[in-house]
Amino acid sequence: MGCCLGGCVRLLAFTLWRAIAAALLAVLLTRVDTFVEDRHGDSMTGKAWRAYRRRGKKTVQRGTPPDAGGAIDTSGRPRP
Repeated sequence: MGCCLGGCVRLLAFTLWRAIAAALLAVLLTRVDTFVEDRHGDSMTGKAWRAYRRRGKKTVQRGTPPDAGGAIDTSGRPRP
């Protein structure tokens, strides 16, 4: 009984420690991001930081594409 309980407590403590470490790292990175944005917003450092943050993000562009008018090749009737 004691052996099983010790393993469970060890597992919970390790999981809790990892969650706390991840939360602290997230807070730290948020603080660094805010500091760089406030202190170096218009400088080359700020521009490089924003470019680094944005890398890998796929943005969704909404609306009609600029060349959509040329894609329509019918006059309202279905193709034969």
